[in-house]
Amino acid sequence: MKKDLREVEALVQIVDEYAQVQKNIANLPCGYISVKQISGHTYCYRQWREGKKIISQYVPDALLSSVKRKIAVRKENEALLKVIKKDLKKATRKVVKSGLLTEEDVIALLDVAMQDGDVNAEVEKRLAK
Repeated sequence: MKKDLREVEALVQIVDEYAQVQKNIANLPCGYISVKQISGHTYCYRQWREGKKIISQYVPDALLSSVKRKIAVRKENEALLKVIKKDLKKATRKVVKSGLLTEEDVIALLDVAMQDGDVNAEVEKRLAK
């Protein structure tokens, strides 16, 4: 039983980490920087996709390094999110196999974490059932 509870604690930690990384990604710009030469002048644009359309937004030189850094941080967070999703899948399988929580419970925990709720309180409530 103690081992099962440790697995639930690990799941809670992964859920919190998942929610935090998702929020970080949501607050950072997506896309990439495109450099264009027009009439002998260099212009930088941030470009990203919305459906099938490519959207371009001019980036002034004063903001270029900041935008590049934010895009790089977003890409790092997206790579981290892939790893966290794998860990979350493994932890979910273990907890569901132990019978303490269901997949629906784990989805509810993710929802609570994304809304800045108390995941530990939610786990206690669901384990008490």
